[in-house]
Amino acid sequence: MGSGIDPDDVQTSSELGRALNVLRGDSSYAELEKSAKRLPPAGTKALPSSTLSDWFTGKSVPGRDSLVTFLTVRGLDEEAQRPWLAAWERASTAHLHRPAGAVQVRDARPRLLGVHAAIRVDSADGELPVYVPRDLDADLRTALTTVAEQGGVVLLVGGSSVGKTRALFEAVKAGVPEWWLIHPDPADTNALRTLAAQPTARTVVWLDELQRYLDTTDGLPVALVRTLVAAGIALMGTLWPHEYNTRTAPPVPGQPDPHANDRQLLDLAHIIDAAESFSSTERRRAKALASDRRIRVALDTPDAGFTQILAAGPDLVRHWENAPAEHCYGKAVITAALDARRIGATAPLTRGILEAAAPGYLTDRQQATAPADWLDQALAYATTPLRGATAALCPVAADMGRVAGYTVADYLHQHARRTRRAIPLPDTVWQAIADHHNPDDTLRLAEAARNRALVRQAEVLYRAAVNSGEPKGLTGLAALRMSQGRRREAFDLWREAGAAGDQDAWRRMIAVLDHEGNVDQALDVMRDAAAGGYEEALGWSSSLLERAGRVAEAEDALREAIAAGNRDARVDLADMLQELGRSDEAEQVWQQAIAANIEESRSGLAGLLKQQGRLDEAITALQNGLADGDDPYGWSALADLLERQGRIDETVDAWREAVHVGADINAWGRLSGLLHAHNRVDEARHLATTAFESGDWQAAEVLASLFVGQGRIGQATAVWTERIAAGDPYARGHLANLLLGQQRSDEAEQVLREAVAVGDPFSCSTPARLLEDHGRIEEAIDAWREAIDAGDPNAAYHVCKLLKEHKRVDEAEQIWREELAAGSSTAQGWLASLLEEEGRMSEAIALRVHGLMADGSSAE
Repeated sequence: MGSGIDPDDVQTSSELGRALNVLRGDSSYAELEKSAKRLPPAGTKALPSSTLSDWFTGKSVPGRDSLVTFLTVRGLDEEAQRPWLAAWERASTAHLHRPAGAVQVRDARPRLLGVHAAIRVDSADGELPVYVPRDLDADLRTALTTVAEQGGVVLLVGGSSVGKTRALFEAVKAGVPEWWLIHPDPADTNALRTLAAQPTARTVVWLDELQRYLDTTDGLPVALVRTLVAAGIALMGTLWPHEYNTRTAPPVPGQPDPHANDRQLLDLAHIIDAAESFSSTERRRAKALASDRRIRVALDTPDAGFTQILAAGPDLVRHWENAPAEHCYGKAVITAALDARRIGATAPLTRGILEAAAPGYLTDRQQATAPADWLDQALAYATTPLRGATAALCPVAADMGRVAGYTVADYLHQHARRTRRAIPLPDTVWQAIADHHNPDDTLRLAEAARNRALVRQAEVLYRAAVNSGEPKGLTGLAALRMSQGRRREAFDLWREAGAAGDQDAWRRMIAVLDHEGNVDQALDVMRDAAAGGYEEALGWSSSLLERAGRVAEAEDALREAIAAGNRDARVDLADMLQELGRSDEAEQVWQQAIAANIEESRSGLAGLLKQQGRLDEAITALQNGLADGDDPYGWSALADLLERQGRIDETVDAWREAVHVGADINAWGRLSGLLHAHNRVDEARHLATTAFESGDWQAAEVLASLFVGQGRIGQATAVWTERIAAGDPYARGHLANLLLGQQRSDEAEQVLREAVAVGDPFSCSTPARLLEDHGRIEEAIDAWREAIDAGDPNAAYHVCKLLKEHKRVDEAEQIWREELAAGSSTAQGWLASLLEEEGRMSEAIALRVHGLMADGSSAE
């Protein structure tokens, strides 16, 4: 590496310059420049003499690519370049201020970032076993490189103890060791807001178990994440599959959409799936590292996954489910903790809550014969470390020698969520929760009670939230009153909540009044909301008036909003005028929007011109917008207009751009269809093949369809097989559909079984949909039930719809009752609707108003 130079000693740009100057040895600037030109062009840059001079004197810091070129010229391979690149990171970031609470990635401790403790084995050194490279590492590090250059979100999706946090840590440590890292408290997003207000480049935000940040009172606003990404910050997170599945699922028609923010946030992320078990390749890598005896033990244990064994996951399940009779109290405490966590108690559970809840899981005899120290014995059993790795319950310190509470092991929690999802909690548990819960959990627990139609428990918890000064408690109480038909009380509570700062309360009031057609009352509420600081509410008045047929007033409201500086109002006014047939006025407003540089305004004008048959002008408007970067999504509209004029080559080029920007998911199909229609099949196949080989999953469907159209079924099958191997979550469904269409039912069923077995969040409902499409109703119903168990949030809706279509109402009712017990946010409404459809009005009313089941008992 040169005469005594050590890049690990480099801290500043001047030190980096001196070290590079020593590394160049006797080579002249001209020789270095000439050598650089002889390198392969990919990933390299020229090394002009003036640039080299500035580096070596410390006047400037090289770019990363230029530095790699220089190091390559000096004969350093990839491994030897690593310390120099780390030195470059330090020199590049030396001038940046340190974010509050940040540590450098190289100094971060993996256990504090959420990496599970490993089993203890004699003669095994170190806190963690050596890292076994994963198949996902290449995709993970590619994504990290992308977000390191321009900011972004990388998210590993996988179950508990599958190694996702360790893989994420190893990627960050290898890729950006000199960056700052902050690990914000999930209950407090102030650190992220501070960072967004004063961003520091080259910072990693660590969001292990992202659901903990999304489930807080204010959540993690997508606007805040966009601000961080725009500042070049890398957000790295993990998420459980059922959480990802729930938050990305489309809302059920006619139902609230509680995950709208989360869906947008997750859409920003580079998603990488972490498999539940090691592949054969990963196991081979592990065998090569089996000198660490912890890895040898995991390899030699066949009854669970490699990473789960390392974290003692299966032992946790056996310790809980198969507890000896003498440890019934320990089992009861663990079960109480699991059930409390399942319904939203995320804060450490206190001794008091466990003591009050545990009797609900014990028989009368067990309660009567309990020894005086039963709770101490129970906690000792529950906190026993298994294989030295983890325990069912993990103590959380208050201070030295004092326990603040206990948290449930994640692996055990995920297992219990599946096995106990529809088991109601005993009354003692709800009472214990009401009496002893952590205030941070109050709203979550209140929602859990409300979703289960437990009106009394929900009211107690909502009132606890109100008493602690949380206005959303008032909003929750209002929703409870509305479901009971107590409208006036609900509105009084909403007004109180809105005045206290909960903007959601205003939105709910306005939505109810709009639905009822009470336009004037809704306008009054909008004005009250604006006076209370929620100025956005006035922006809704025009759409409300327009829906009510009061067009002149709607137009006046929009013009007032424009005068007040509301940019979006100009677009809304142009759209309204266009719908009213006032084309000249609409065109004038669109031109004003273009002059004001309002995004996508040229697309709006193009739509109006197209409507009038002025295609040349519409094309020009779109082309101008695309040239100015005003609307990258305008390629599809441009392609459509060009095709109408028969300008096929230009149309093909436009569709290619639409594919490239990824704005239109139908672009590949439209491009393929266009080429087909003009007998350019070979060109279509070549384009799709090239894109497919580069990893474009949308091209797979086009390519497979082309092969099927040519009768080349084997090649079509190979396309989907390759996509399965690459981790495409939709590929198994496509392959099964192809096989079913070819009457190869046995093979299709095998693929469907694999889809369920791998637990892919996108594939769990695929078997049911395909079986239903092919008329295999009984199998479809069974598959939908499996999809419910696999965590598909919409599976219950689909199977109940199917059951009702086949006059099996009793079965549909039972499923909704199970979903109600499991806490589904939509189950109460759907069950009540089903009862109403069956003419069982008194039961439906009792369920909505009092949370009662069909037999008059409590829904719990």
